Amino acid sequence: MAKPTTSTRKPSRGPSPPLRLYLTAYNLVSAGLWGYVLLRAAEHMLGGDGYTGLKEWAGWQSTGETLVKRASGTYDAVGQTVKWVQTAALLEAVHSAIGLVRSPLGTTVAQITSRLMLTWGVGELFPEVARSPVYLSMITAWSFAEIIRYSHYVAGLAGVKINALEWLRYTAFYVLYPVGAGSEAVLLIKSAAPAKAAYGALAGAWAYFVVCAWPPSLAFMMKYMHSQRRKHVGGASSSSSSSGASSSSARSAANAVTTPVKAAVKDITSAVSEANVLDATATETPARSTRSRAKKQ
Repeated sequence: MAKPTTSTRKPSRGPSPPLRLYLTAYNLVSAGLWGYVLLRAAEHMLGGDGYTGLKEWAGWQSTGETLVKRASGTYDAVGQTVKWVQTAALLEAVHSAIGLVRSPLGTTVAQITSRLMLTWGVGELFPEVARSPVYLSMITAWSFAEIIRYSHYVAGLAGVKINALEWLRYTAFYVLYPVGAGSEAVLLIKSAAPAKAAYGALAGAWAYFVVCAWPPSLAFMMKYMHSQRRKHVGGASSSSSSSGASSSSARSAANAVTTPVKAAVKDITSAVSEANVLDATATETPARSTRSRAKKQ
């Protein structure tokens, strides 16, 4: 009998205590900063920052018109904060490049670059474009996605699994990614005309060219996150369904033991062959069946 083989591969080690402490602090601060962005945006939309107009102050403005106007002023209220919070994410590219984390460098750089293009490119060069209600939907999607992502990293570094957070990490992207990427694409399209007027036709064409990369990039990210969801969230559902199936099988087996089973009626129309005849004969008259087989051999 073959001897069982044992794997000689050493289990993967986690980050060292100093590195774990640094990454935990970085992710905690990042989640807090995006929470601050979301809080500032919500405060602005609720009018807590004092943003109002004469028509709104006089009570002559509808709720819908008020919300649209406030959303259009989101960039002036939190644009600079968003710019610097997003710029701080450059550290993630550094972490990936020097091997502190296992995130793929190419994907990390592509995502950070696309966002910096919106915050530093569109926001700084064409603030009139950023003064669009779409800017609010963009930073709201960014904020929720980053709060969930960084919080999930903190829990992982602490060795704690929070089911609700795990579910959000691998489910909320179905809404947040399309909303965020769609808002980014709209702002880039809106920036094409002012870019052409300020820097020439090539700049305007470049804006449209970049937008063309958004759909395949979004499809890639959605496919990747969907596969991660099947790995991290789908396993629980499949295991529970498997346990349910096992319980059902056990109940069926118990019923089979307690319930007598009637013998099935033989099918006389089944195909007849020489082997079948010999086997049937051996069952009824063993001696004659043995002699028949000996003669045949």
